[in-house]
Amino acid sequence: MSQNVSRYLVLAVLVVVSLGGCASKTPVEQALESRAAYKATLNSFFVKETPLAEMPAAVEEEAEAGAASDAEAPEGEQPVEVPIPTRRDAMLDIIVQHDSRDPLAGLTLDITMVDGGENEVGHWKLWVDTEGLPKANQRTVTHVLEGVDYEEGYGFNVEVRQGIPPSEYGDYRELAGI
Repeated sequence: MSQNVSRYLVLAVLVVVSLGGCASKTPVEQALESRAAYKATLNSFFVKETPLAEMPAAVEEEAEAGAASDAEAPEGEQPVEVPIPTRRDAMLDIIVQHDSRDPLAGLTLDITMVDGGENEVGHWKLWVDTEGLPKANQRTVTHVLEGVDYEEGYGFNVEVRQGIPPSEYGDYRELAGI
């Protein structure tokens, strides 16, 4: 009789363990699992310098003062050039693809700008519409980061961040409000 009780006990444990494994996932767990099946890579980037339309008053005064002193400069001296203020914009060409059974309508990407030593000097989040992106296909996204403090030798990285702590879910549109 005790052998039958042991068999029933083992069977009961197996059933409980099996049912525990079939428990449905929470919406956050489903979104995190779907995010894990996405990949984003930086295809290319370039930085464009755009002169500012209007010079700030202080720069304009300095330019006028420099022009006046150029007229009075002794012969043979080089005139002082006042730099024209510019804004640097980074144009990023990003490729997104997924192998998820449960595709997301959109995805938040993490973009970092790094110096020559791979130290992070800037960080942005970018929401990308992935609605209708077929499994195992790619979508190219072009994004402009305006007014970056880019210097020669800097680079950019793009990723679908994994291991996001719950305290940061609000920063990721596909996880926020779930």
